[in-house]
Amino acid sequence: MALKVGGDRFMIEPARYVAGRAAEAAQPAYHYRFSYVAESVRAGSKGEAHASEIPYFLDTVATKYGPATTAGDRAIARTISAYVVNFVKTGDPNGPGLTAWPRFRGGEVMDFAPDGAARSGNDPWSDRLDLVGPDGPG
Repeated sequence: MALKVGGDRFMIEPARYVAGRAAEAAQPAYHYRFSYVAESVRAGSKGEAHASEIPYFLDTVATKYGPATTAGDRAIARTISAYVVNFVKTGDPNGPGLTAWPRFRGGEVMDFAPDGAARSGNDPWSDRLDLVGPDGPG
């Protein structure tokens, strides 16, 4: 429990806070959560590790996991990398064939889900993060 609260308070909520301040300043902001765990390390895993999304964002997942890289790992890496390339080129991660990633306005998040799907919507963790956030009692 302490690890979850610490992660929320010192990593997850601050990222959401920064996205919120950018949005308040009328700057485009996009918020994400990386929930995917490589298939080769799922057994015994307690979830994604800090910075584990980097090989996916850079589409270098095969370098990280070598021959254990699965078709599912490669597919989500291609998807995430497409968002990154779009963002670098245009300032907007959206593009043809991708799930719409809404601008952050306070509660939206793109989740790169455990099943390899990209899902956008209201953040189901919002209440929990509000509790530990800069204005919460945490």
